[in-house]
Amino acid sequence: MNNVVMIMNARNLSAFRDCVNKLNVSKVWFKGFTEYELNIEINKFIQETNFDNYYIVSDDLVIQPEHFNLLQEKLKTHPIVTGWGVWRQNWDWTTIHFQDKLHTFNQGSHLPLMKKHYNVVKTYEIETLPDEFETAFTGWFWTGIRRDIWLEYPYQTMKTTGENDGVASTDAHWSKRILKDKKYKQICFKEARVLHLSYMGKDYDDLNFENKQIIKEFI
Repeated sequence: MNNVVMIMNARNLSAFRDCVNKLNVSKVWFKGFTEYELNIEINKFIQETNFDNYYIVSDDLVIQPEHFNLLQEKLKTHPIVTGWGVWRQNWDWTTIHFQDKLHTFNQGSHLPLMKKHYNVVKTYEIETLPDEFETAFTGWFWTGIRRDIWLEYPYQTMKTTGENDGVASTDAHWSKRILKDKKYKQICFKEARVLHLSYMGKDYDDLNFENKQIIKEFI
C-alpha cells in the first residue's frame, strides 16, 4: 500500500529519530510547527498528495518496526488503525478508552485529558483484551487513516475556552468527531504497544518552534 507518516516534530529526540529511520515507509516531517499552525499545513499536504493512507504521530512516540508493519497490514482491512501506550512513563493509564462518548474535559479544568473515571484501560488490564478491539481514542499513537476519511474529518485543533483557546488536542478532537458520527471504528491492536517518551513536568522542555520546515522523505 502507498502509505506516508506525517510527523509533528518540535523536539530533537534521538530515540524517535532512530525509530523512524528503521521504518520502510515514506515520511514527511513538519518541523517547528505548533499543533494550531498544522491546521493549515497537514490538511494542505493531504489535499495535494495522493497516498492511500496517512499515519500521524508526534515526535515522542517510539514504535518497533514489526508493530508498525502490523498496523500497515491491518489498514488493508480497517479504515482506522492505531497503536497504544501510557500517558506518562510513571502512570498506568493507557490511551485505550472504552466508551461511546469521549469526554474531553475534566470538571473544573480546560485540559483536554481523559482520566481514569472516564473508562481508561490500565496497563495491568491489557492482557485481558482481545488481539484487536475498538477504542474511543487514538492519541495519535501511530494512527493510520485512509485518505478519504482524512478529507471527511480533517485535522483540527480543539476549540476550548481560556487562554489556550483552540491550540491543541487534535487527537481528542478527531476521535470525538468520529465517535459522534458513528460511521467508522477506531481499531487498536494489543500487540502494537508504543513507547511514549513522556514524563510529567518534562514533556515540553525542549520544544522548538523556530526554523519551520516541511521535509519530505518519500520512497
